Amino acid sequence: MSRGRRKHKINKRPKSPAIVPPTSTTETALLPAQAAKFEPDRTVLTSKEIFIAAPVESCFDTLAKQLEQSPNWDPIIVNAQPVSKARAKIGATSQVTLNLGGRELESLAMVSRYRPNRAISWTLSRKPKVREDWRLEPKPHGTVVSVTLAYEVPGWVIVRLLYKIRHRKQVQQDLDIMLGQLKKAVESISRDQKLRGKGKL
Repeated sequence: MSRGRRKHKINKRPKSPAIVPPTSTTETALLPAQAAKFEPDRTVLTSKEIFIAAPVESCFDTLAKQLEQSPNWDPIIVNAQPVSKARAKIGATSQVTLNLGGRELESLAMVSRYRPNRAISWTLSRKPKVREDWRLEPKPHGTVVSVTLAYEVPGWVIVRLLYKIRHRKQVQQDLDIMLGQLKKAVESISRDQKLRGKGKL
């Protein structure tokens, strides 16, 4: 084989699975290409999890309504107004106002992953790039709920570094508050459902 035809292997930097868009083409088909693909070098990830003493169905049902109305348990989503006919499935779109690390953002959010009782995600359909991924794991006495917030920081390296220093801690605190309030809301709903089942409400 001549040198001109010799193939060279290119060492590509492996991408972190946490910020790769959903693998199913169905899940990303409705998103613009620039919204679906996150750049690892520019993406800030924050992950948290919590145990909720309630069935996985109750947890998922609450999360599935996150973009249908402003959730009183979520300090990040300030306002949510559905703008599509689709509800609680891939492609459902809402106009949202977010408070992310003290910065207010307005954009369209689209459900990009929907797996009943297991996972749900929404992604901003235009810049700035933001995605929130939820995963649920049933346990004997409740559900472990985890959330990962991915935010692509624009600008030069120094700008991204300053964002990580100044805003990441605030985002972590917001996620802690969010999960605590989600736990309180879902467990309250679960208790009410049990009482109704026993005829005490």
